[in-house]
Amino acid sequence: NYSTKSMREDGGFEVIKKAILNLSLRHKEHISAYGEGNERRLTGRHETASIDQFSW
Repeated sequence: NYSTKSMREDGGFEVIKKAILNLSLRHKEHISAYGEGNERRLTGRHETASIDQFSW
């Protein structure tokens, strides 16, 4: 979790949505950087997200 000053100010939700969009564009790259074994955890079952689909 992180935030910036602009995310906490008025209009911050728009800044947050832009950051989320930017994260979504590089989802596969980010997943690959998290190390091995995440495919066993991120199955899309039992209230986890699918490793293949970005969600927020």
